[in-house]
Amino acid sequence: MQVQLNRYMCGGLVIGMTCHHFLGDGQSISFFCSAWAQTVRAPGMHVLATPFLDRGAICIPRKIPRTSFDHANIEFKKRVFNSIFDSGTSRNKAQNFTLHFSMDFISKLMALVPGGCTKFEGLLSHLWKKITAARGVKETDFTEIKIAVNCRGRVKPAVPMNFFGNMVLWAYPRLCVKDLLTWSYAQVAMVIRKAVAQLDDTYIKSFIDFGAIASEKGEELSVTYPAPATSLSPHLEIDSWLGFRFSDLDFGYGPPSSFFQPNEPIEGSMEFSPSCKERGGVDVFLALSEDHIYVFRQICYSIEESAVGCKQIRSLESRL
Repeated sequence: MQVQLNRYMCGGLVIGMTCHHFLGDGQSISFFCSAWAQTVRAPGMHVLATPFLDRGAICIPRKIPRTSFDHANIEFKKRVFNSIFDSGTSRNKAQNFTLHFSMDFISKLMALVPGGCTKFEGLLSHLWKKITAARGVKETDFTEIKIAVNCRGRVKPAVPMNFFGNMVLWAYPRLCVKDLLTWSYAQVAMVIRKAVAQLDDTYIKSFIDFGAIASEKGEELSVTYPAPATSLSPHLEIDSWLGFRFSDLDFGYGPPSSFFQPNEPIEGSMEFSPSCKERGGVDVFLALSEDHIYVFRQICYSIEESAVGCKQIRSLESRL
């Protein structure tokens, strides 16, 4: 982990952090930052929660390791990513930008999804539709989302939420583009919910056993990540920070005016974060091909049960 503090003559302070995911996931870093902020504001005045550090007490394989899922082709499959520089023109570069979705917008969106669905599921359904439409993907193609899922509370017995380490696995909701663009928000949200629900105790223990079996065979497991300057299209990758209160961190200066990650030149990657400007709102950090940004901005705040069709999008693009 590395931390950099930049102080400015105006009194402003920018804190930069980087951390290897082997050390900790988003939940761990949120725990660390909250404790750090409490200590800075009132040294010695708070009894800080102790992080759970015993990695040997969790993720223990069963006496007879056994797998029930094809983890080699789920978590460790080498995926093919497209270069965003294929045509050699700057127009294909990925551009990072931020969108703000107000509490009022979120409320209207949530009225379209089943009761019990989360803000994350509702907003992701919306953006999956809009980004796919803006990309002009063929209606016969399939699109999927790689969703990072915190598994602390999904395994039995549950891992303490203050565990400092990495307990993230991935869910992969998948739909035909035609279905995605024509189905209701409720239907798309349920596809996302079901994919995440599959990461249950049975799945997690199967994954742990898979690692133990591979270790016994001397196999080295390495998760494949997209390299910079690649495109995930027609797919997406999402990390949600909505459960982390980074927007409330107070190091004695008040809450932050903004919280975001540095530019990430991987087209199709995005993060959700609680808005620093409006409680209940959501900020979305997104990277898209410059070819698709204009069209996306025209439709991203339009709430429709059926997203704008690919043919209409191509017609709009042709007029640019």
